[in-house]
Amino acid sequence: MYFANPWGLLGLAALPLIVVIHLYHRRYPPLFVAGLHLWGVETHTTTAGRTRERLPITPSLICELLAALILSLVLADPRWGDLGKVVHLVVVLDNSASMSSRPPGLEEKSFRDAAVTELERRVQLLPRGSVITLLRTGRRPEMLAGPAVPWSEARPKLDEWHPALPKHDFQPTWDLAAQLAAETGQLLFLTDVVPDDKVAVPQLMEVVSVGRALENVSISAARWDFDSRTAKGRVFIRLTNHGQRAANVRVAGMVGEQSIFQQTISLAAGVAAPLEVEVPGGLGRLIIKTETSGDGLPLDDRIELIEPKVRTLHIAVALPKDSPALKAVQRVLRGVPDVSLSDAESAELIIAPAQPSPPSRRELWWLGIGPFDSSDAARKAATDLIGPYILEKQNPLLDGLTLSGVVWGGVQPLKLDVAPIITAGQNPLLSRLNGTRTTAYLLNLDFARTNLAESPDWPILLSNLIELRRDNLPGLRRWNYRLNEEIRFRLIEDVPPVATTSSADAAKTTDNTNDSASRPLLLVHGNQKRPLARSTIVEVPPLDEAAVYTILDGERPLGEFAVNFYDAEESTLTGLRPGRREPKEETSLLGGFQIDQPLTWMILLGIVLILLAAFADWHVLRPVGRRS
Repeated sequence: MYFANPWGLLGLAALPLIVVIHLYHRRYPPLFVAGLHLWGVETHTTTAGRTRERLPITPSLICELLAALILSLVLADPRWGDLGKVVHLVVVLDNSASMSSRPPGLEEKSFRDAAVTELERRVQLLPRGSVITLLRTGRRPEMLAGPAVPWSEARPKLDEWHPALPKHDFQPTWDLAAQLAAETGQLLFLTDVVPDDKVAVPQLMEVVSVGRALENVSISAARWDFDSRTAKGRVFIRLTNHGQRAANVRVAGMVGEQSIFQQTISLAAGVAAPLEVEVPGGLGRLIIKTETSGDGLPLDDRIELIEPKVRTLHIAVALPKDSPALKAVQRVLRGVPDVSLSDAESAELIIAPAQPSPPSRRELWWLGIGPFDSSDAARKAATDLIGPYILEKQNPLLDGLTLSGVVWGGVQPLKLDVAPIITAGQNPLLSRLNGTRTTAYLLNLDFARTNLAESPDWPILLSNLIELRRDNLPGLRRWNYRLNEEIRFRLIEDVPPVATTSSADAAKTTDNTNDSASRPLLLVHGNQKRPLARSTIVEVPPLDEAAVYTILDGERPLGEFAVNFYDAEESTLTGLRPGRREPKEETSLLGGFQIDQPLTWMILLGIVLILLAAFADWHVLRPVGRRS
């Protein structure tokens, strides 16, 4: 036993004071007379002062002493052992996909269900009135229930726990849990494998693993390509056996209830195998499933792919008919898919001579090919270079370029404001033109004097430029992603016309622009809607749920894309083990904290009863005695 507030015992000093008051309190016995008027002045007698008398043991004295004693005990707040102690249990739930694994057998529980069973067992051992906080791991910690709520409130929240995340760091969630537990809470981490000793686990955290080693085969990668020239697609799949035994895998592609393809592949232990299947066009969506005997993780056995859309790029070639550059450009364009030749007004990319400068339009890309000065004197004065070439390798325009053996002929002095991309000495050979809204590139060479057209670098360079321009077209760039992958697209904007014929037309255009800015841009999945920041380039936050998502501009759908689960680490289940790690440090007060004890309320009830007894003695019993 101990006192939470020992200073409250000073109230015991009231006990001797009450006794002293009763010792010196003079009491006169009742005197019955026939008529008070016969006594005259003797009705008031003056005494010399109070004298100590024999202590009268009366109900009033007993009640006053008991009241003072109990009030002092209430102020001191006595504590008896663990009576009144409750526990704040902070539980961290491993939200990794491997926690949804299920051992083969109808009676077996998934690791997630086993963790819930373990938690329910722990809660039954807690003192009555204890509270729970539930956290689940992720890129950012997420509080599933709490903080510090009763188990009756936390238990239903467990139905929202569906572990499905790729490999991620647990440390942010551990840190939050340690802060919530402070020094008087208990910290529990439920997972499927005990972390290695080298992992910095919080000192107060107990780790319980419910995992066990399982076999598993997964779809580790997938891609769907579409050829607009043949109106057919090709699906590329990689299957990986993460187990320690060989497996026969049945792969099926479905559109609704219609079967598109079925194959069976044999995979040795720890081996990955590719699968390539040709599919017809116009399918829209394709669901791919795998079936393997004894497979432990259903999450990586199913993916959903969205059929790629054709993104035709309109290119205008404005080179002179007798130019050697025209033949070099046309030869490359014949091998690039989804390209359409158009006029300069409707083109997204213009390939033209380096002079004159391009029009300044925000939506236009432009490639200017030299020479800058076509006069005979300037072309004769131009120089031919064989390197060394300095390439800005971080620029995606140069992906795959080496310029090995290339003679860069017809280089002329360049006096424009440019940002060099390829240089030789002080000479910019390929550069980005500054001072214009157009994305403009300058190629400082003469195709009549260079062998670049015969080099593999030329189709690579021009193909890179075309694909970069295609990626910047409005709408989605891709339609199939993996979890936590960056998703970016260019927003389809209401572009005002070049000219208006009246002020009414101008006002209508302004209204359309304002309406576009005020419309909500939403990411929709099932019944869930998430707002997106409206800008020229829209970035979708990393997604941690495998599903098909739709982008809405107001009520108008802009497109849909699929996000699927691919993670070799989470799909490897052979290293999972059951186990337990005790906390390295014990929490104070054995992991609990005190609340108002029931004994305190009993003491207060006693005070009320004593006060009622004193009131009855003073105001009920004594008047009866006087009347008698």
